[in-house]
Amino acid sequence: MEMTNPKYKTQKKRIGVLMYPGCVALDLVGPIEAFNYVNLINTEGEPNSPPGYEICLIAENQGPVESMSGVRLYADESYHNFQQHLDILLVPGMRTGEESYKGPQLLAWIKSQASRSQRVASVCSGAYVLAHAGLLSGHKVTTHWNHGEALQRAYPDVKVDTSQIHCKSGKIYSSAGVTAGIDLALSIIEEDFGRATSLKIAKRMVVFLKRPGDQSQFSDLLNAQTTATRFALFLEWIESNLNKKLTIDTMANQCAMSPRNFSRAFKEDMSISPMNYIRIRRLERARLLLEDSDVSISMIARKVGFISSDQFSRSFQAACHTSPRDYRRRFR
Repeated sequence: MEMTNPKYKTQKKRIGVLMYPGCVALDLVGPIEAFNYVNLINTEGEPNSPPGYEICLIAENQGPVESMSGVRLYADESYHNFQQHLDILLVPGMRTGEESYKGPQLLAWIKSQASRSQRVASVCSGAYVLAHAGLLSGHKVTTHWNHGEALQRAYPDVKVDTSQIHCKSGKIYSSAGVTAGIDLALSIIEEDFGRATSLKIAKRMVVFLKRPGDQSQFSDLLNAQTTATRFALFLEWIESNLNKKLTIDTMANQCAMSPRNFSRAFKEDMSISPMNYIRIRRLERARLLLEDSDVSISMIARKVGFISSDQFSRSFQAACHTSPRDYRRRFR
């Protein structure tokens, strides 16, 4: 007889994971590993352990399915015969140009199965699959930042927001690419079995904490460095000098340019003025320190180059629509 915490239902939650040729293996293996760790806690006999998950891999036919990387995954069931009620239907992304998910039988099954599932989740470009099945109309979803614009153009009735790692809209759950699927799984585990269980799984998987859904997919620095040409080395210099007083004259001198030419060239390359770039980088550095450290807010203000805590708080409030203190409380 299965022994569980009385606050949980004794029956395991059932997850159906869809597979199709060309799907991204990590999009489904990462979340599966997170869900299965809940089962491991149960089998290890920890007190008040949750009942865990029953995981079933589903494809057109029972047997091996070749993923994008060439790794073959084995389907337990054929979707032609699978009509069970699910707690979660999970759909991974696919390689660029893959269209095997557009088969009418598969799409009909996804739509039918979604009606029998309490939650429907996509990882990365798996959002295309759900959108093509007509399940995302009016819903807010996220996907890998590289797919967001195309997804929005193809399905204008879907609210695409690639600023988030994962998000929830009704019974629709979605996440950004690859490892973000683990963050999505951890958030579902927290929803099902509590924060303590979710953080325990994150620790076992050596995941750095558990990223909240609305943490940004990528930093302004990374985005800037991919577009920078003349100023690549200068951007690295900025990262080492954010705590200092940075003026146009100081930065122009670092680049061996006149202040006027420097301002013009920087904005031409970066599509942002030098001082606005500095402000954004300081706030992003501060945001990361608030999320991942116990450094005091006044010390953070000094570390990122604000002349006072008040100036820092005003700038942070204007950019993030919340105070540094409330932001830290929310993300810790």
